[in-house]
Amino acid sequence: MKIVFCTNAFENVTNGPVRFANSILEINERFPEHELRILTEDVSDERLASLRYVHKVPVKIPRLLKPLGQILRWFIYYRHVKALEKSFEFDVLVYINSFNGTWASLVSEKPTVGMINDEKNMLAHWGNFEWKSLWLKRFMFQQFERLSAQKHKLVIANSEFLQERIRQTYQLPAPKVTKLYKTIPLDGIEFNPQRAFGSPIKVLFVKADYLVGQLPLVAAALKNLPQYSFLLTVIGPEPWFASQVRSFFENISNVQLDYQGPQPQARVYEALRSHDIFCVPSYTEAFGVANIEALAHGISVVSSRVGGIPEVVDNGNNGWLIESGNVESLTTALVECIESPQLRLKKAENGRKFIQKFSKDEMLRNFVQMLESVVNVH
Repeated sequence: MKIVFCTNAFENVTNGPVRFANSILEINERFPEHELRILTEDVSDERLASLRYVHKVPVKIPRLLKPLGQILRWFIYYRHVKALEKSFEFDVLVYINSFNGTWASLVSEKPTVGMINDEKNMLAHWGNFEWKSLWLKRFMFQQFERLSAQKHKLVIANSEFLQERIRQTYQLPAPKVTKLYKTIPLDGIEFNPQRAFGSPIKVLFVKADYLVGQLPLVAAALKNLPQYSFLLTVIGPEPWFASQVRSFFENISNVQLDYQGPQPQARVYEALRSHDIFCVPSYTEAFGVANIEALAHGISVVSSRVGGIPEVVDNGNNGWLIESGNVESLTTALVECIESPQLRLKKAENGRKFIQKFSKDEMLRNFVQMLESVVNVH
């Protein structure tokens, strides 16, 4: 089976889907009876030279058309798919984001598969209508995501929670939506549950969409704890959001902010090794691979009881889960984490054992089998 995988993000690993895109290159070696090629705009020429199976998609969108950039990418990527097909007669076309594959789902003669990695577009409905750009964007994207999900031969979610959410929201038959847990390779990750918790206490926040990750809530909770000094490292938000990120911490004297913006995987792992607490209490999260990475490293995890996060944190056995948006709940969880070294150790050890079930080999094998099921019935 020959697979083409399209992803607009690849080199800067800031979320689970992008980690997955990097992982699936191993299909070519682990399953030599199959071949996979990746099309992406997000790869430097320097790295591209060492990536045999990755093809760069040049994306140049005039400034006046930037607001339509997401939709214009449908056509840009599909044009490169057709160009690649001349030398690589693929069997199935996969999009890391179902929305980005809308055009392909309508016109491709080959079967298409779309991945839906979060519920953000599904959050907009007439019951919470707001005359704001974010609501309007999500509602518009939701219609295209619905269309693409209906037209793709298969839709892949990354948790039981999201699988059911997609089925209900887009009214899809149960067999059409499947679940694939995205995971990480544990080999080579040193598990260290014994953290310093000195002064300052080092807190790590990794989330490109810092509002979904509720960075303002983190700021408010840390402000509530003047008895401690904190170093908060923020990785993920793009540079043009730097001033807003910094504004959340104005007049908070016990917090030193270290804003680092988007960073490669190696830098994120370095931070997971050197910090004390991983805290991203998102208000929506389909799964949360970053929490798996944190548990693998042994850093204490403080997150929220939403979406698929409890599936990773084992309903609080592996870390602390707060009620989403509740600053008092987050403050209490942080204090308990800081003041309870034995409980921290127990939860960290539970977490390392628990994530063994998220095997990378199993993930790749399941992904290939899902695609085979599509190709075999086409």
